[in-house]
Amino acid sequence: MAAPGAWRRSTELDLSTWEPRGALTGDAALVARALRAWGRRTGQLLYAGRVDGATVVLARDGEQVARYTEAGGPGRLEVFPAPRARPGGAAPLTLRAMAAGSRYLVPPWVREMSAAPLSGRSPAWRAVGIEDGVTAPVPAAGGRCLRGPVLRLRAPEIAPGVPYTMLDLGGISPAEARYRPPEGGSLDGFGVWKGLGCAVEWPAGGAEVAAAWEFWRGALPEGARGRWICLRLADARGGSLVRGVLFSTHRGRTSALRTGGRSGTWDCSRLRRDVVAGAWWRAPSGRHYYVAAGSRRVARITLDGRTTPGPYAVTRTRVAALSAAGEPGEEVAVLR
Repeated sequence: MAAPGAWRRSTELDLSTWEPRGALTGDAALVARALRAWGRRTGQLLYAGRVDGATVVLARDGEQVARYTEAGGPGRLEVFPAPRARPGGAAPLTLRAMAAGSRYLVPPWVREMSAAPLSGRSPAWRAVGIEDGVTAPVPAAGGRCLRGPVLRLRAPEIAPGVPYTMLDLGGISPAEARYRPPEGGSLDGFGVWKGLGCAVEWPAGGAEVAAAWEFWRGALPEGARGRWICLRLADARGGSLVRGVLFSTHRGRTSALRTGGRSGTWDCSRLRRDVVAGAWWRAPSGRHYYVAAGSRRVARITLDGRTTPGPYAVTRTRVAALSAAGEPGEEVAVLR
């Protein structure tokens, strides 16, 4: 067990500094059952207590976290990669996920939390109570799409003390949510996250970081407007999944088109700063156009040998090859 307040004496604000919480941390028999189920003789205890009619133990060993649950039957063990300490703020751990809402164990330095479902025109934030590090139930909006919840946490004693945002995608902990607007655009990404909730298939294991980069915004054929997103999901093991999504709006109605993706690449990260995407898009009239767009540093786009200057190209003829050029020596990732 980490000593109470261990995080105050460390510069590494990771799970190793989390003191154990919960009313059953002194129940040696319960902790032993959890460790036996995990096949461990020792481990760091993070939580032991009762949560919504179940007994829950959270323990850590190296780069893994185990959640052991007893709920009227044999104990159930789940093992996850341990979330890493991140500059954007430490993630809470999910104690129990139920239809009525999820409860989280927050880092010991977090003092405030609010939540909002991914629904409506703007986030309807509400304060979430925290007692002994455990939150009140946090519901998500129902339906077939991912509806969060979106979490906003604040640790006033940790500089700079500003709130940070996380998105519950499943798994043991929510993902750090990052939104990168186009040049000069608003930093409010709520509408983008809400649209992505229905536009993509989300990995069952969750993610450590979810980054939505709106790399292009502009006019599409027949009076429509477009916003092209590169969604990058990174997990705790260093793996990644990238998806392109084109949102098009005409007369107040918005639709989403998935436009390719890749895995295990640097695409849409700080290590590869440019991207171009292309797809067949159906216009309001029913005609189909092949549209391609890139981030602002893309100098030209080539469709089957026909080059268009700048980061946008459109055609109605068949397209077999799409390529792009950026600054000299810089590779441009292509999603199609």
